[in-house]
Amino acid sequence: MSYHSYIFLDVEPSICKLSSAKLKSAKKAFAACVKKNSDVRTLSYATLLMRPNTRFMLYFRAETPDAIQLLMRDLLRTPLGAHLRITYTLFGKPRPSQYNPNHPPKESVPDEPHRYLVVYPFTKTIEWHLLPYEERMNIMKGHVDVGRKFSSTISQLLLHSFGIDDHEFIVSYQMDALDDFQTLVMELRGTAARKYTKNDLPIFTCIHMPLTEALDMI
Repeated sequence: MSYHSYIFLDVEPSICKLSSAKLKSAKKAFAACVKKNSDVRTLSYATLLMRPNTRFMLYFRAETPDAIQLLMRDLLRTPLGAHLRITYTLFGKPRPSQYNPNHPPKESVPDEPHRYLVVYPFTKTIEWHLLPYEERMNIMKGHVDVGRKFSSTISQLLLHSFGIDDHEFIVSYQMDALDDFQTLVMELRGTAARKYTKNDLPIFTCIHMPLTEALDMI
């Protein structure tokens, strides 16, 4: 199964020293570096004003974590990369659900991404993991039933980060209307599973756009 990484980037003050022509050339070289890499699927999102210390986000998907790491290395070595800093990362991979093991995990975001992406890390409490399996499964059924009500307008991707990042999961949702997602979250707050949430912050709201447009947020 593939590996997924969300890389949030901001600019260094040194970027202000670049002329307009040099900045334009640097953006072009950065985009070309992404385009020529066929081992990593890349999507780009603007995050300016949605979260402090981030201008844009790159979503990577590859068969190995090494491929993602090498692409990020090459991007940081570009003229633009010299003026960027990574401010937050999320890293995980899909796995079959403990509560529906016969259902294959979703591998990626839709081929045609929605306008908005909301992504955040998620960790359950110790008490949750100590509950009997049947009890956890029944609690999750109520949680899933709420989510299914919004399945026609919201696409979800669940990644596991146990042992390979600070949290247990990465949860991401795609939608064309943020109101739909906000309603979903409000309804999920009333399910029994909520009391077993240890942490689900920070929340990143991102706007999908071509890389050339995302780089214009710099």
